[in-house]
Amino acid sequence: MIHKLSLESPERTSAAPARTSQPGNPAQIWLTHTLSDFNNFWPRSQQLKAARCYAFQCADILEVRCKTIALARKIETLFVAVLDAERNPLMLLPLGIERRHGVRILTFLDGGLSDYNSPVVFTGVRGWAEDDVRMLWRGLQEILPPFDIAILDKMPECIGDLPNPLILLDTSPFPSSGHAITLSGTWSEFEASRLPGSRKHRRYYHRRLEGRGKLTFEIATNPEQFDTFLQALIRQKIRRHRETRTIAGFDQPGYQNFVTEATHCLPTPYPIHLSALKLDDTIIAAHWGYVVGSRFYGLIVSYEGGTWRTFSLGHILTEYLLKWSFAQGIEVFDLGVGDEAYKFHYCDVMIPLHVATIPVTFRGIAYSMALNITEKLKRSLRGTRAGEMLKSIVRRRPSSGKVAYKEGWAKTCS
Repeated sequence: MIHKLSLESPERTSAAPARTSQPGNPAQIWLTHTLSDFNNFWPRSQQLKAARCYAFQCADILEVRCKTIALARKIETLFVAVLDAERNPLMLLPLGIERRHGVRILTFLDGGLSDYNSPVVFTGVRGWAEDDVRMLWRGLQEILPPFDIAILDKMPECIGDLPNPLILLDTSPFPSSGHAITLSGTWSEFEASRLPGSRKHRRYYHRRLEGRGKLTFEIATNPEQFDTFLQALIRQKIRRHRETRTIAGFDQPGYQNFVTEATHCLPTPYPIHLSALKLDDTIIAAHWGYVVGSRFYGLIVSYEGGTWRTFSLGHILTEYLLKWSFAQGIEVFDLGVGDEAYKFHYCDVMIPLHVATIPVTFRGIAYSMALNITEKLKRSLRGTRAGEMLKSIVRRRPSSGKVAYKEGWAKTCS
């Protein structure tokens, strides 16, 4: 069932000059709990059409997230469409309300799986001003179920060639940035100028591996490969987190189900890109990510431990993925959110991210204050002995559904 709110009501237009008579001005807000209600205009990974969005906001990927992460974490799913007077879509929002410590938190439908949280936008938003966005926010508060605080994080400033309207809310910088590589020229030119380390150094690791057997890079194209590669990736990733005593994403409610369901249910060959680096018949490294439009999203990387760690498997796998991307005409190779040192060697694009924290009840205000105190404490303890002790305690803590985790490429290329 779709709930509708008009932004052209007399009480709204009397407060300020109406702009809804012009194309691209917001006129209605529609809300539903069921994404299929918006099938006519919500983009899918293979049918972006006129929409601008990141892979994380595509309908087919969101559908899997609803069946897995949202269900496991008891997130109330909310899908919002902002339309013009002719009922053409201007902005689409995948949202959710989740309870944490008794506080109702409105967020993007992220579940710890998105590098970039943003609306889906269409060309009409190009002319929006701050007043339009604030009017929309007031309308959203009317039509959405009750919540205590909105935390809209990891928001980029632009979505494709269009601005992100939500940046016009009161935002602050997100602690981490996104990082990407623009792919231009030929592979040979890129390899010579942009890959970290000398070509001689990289070939050294190749020779060491090839001295042990036949080195191959394979992309999953059939059910057997998808099963085999995915099982190896999950096993390697969980082992790595056990060794480092960090919280494993695959231990979080619904996370493994999401990756498994997405791998087997989404259309082939894309958006899922699953690959493996093999030595003879042994999978020594694996990658799981998306390919949507002309963008490659590097999301989950795993590799064998023990003596294999001396072979720089992360760098070798990344080299194969980049070479494949050049061959396929990919324009952007996205390494996602996180300021790990290795990304600065590869990437020529940094994507600043923003967060809007908007409490709407006294409970939300208290939660916001607690978050600020926690962040200040973290910053003050960073690099100190007390901070290291605190991190050690957190790493040893058993995982729970209340911990949000982002599977990144951290420490991949060590």
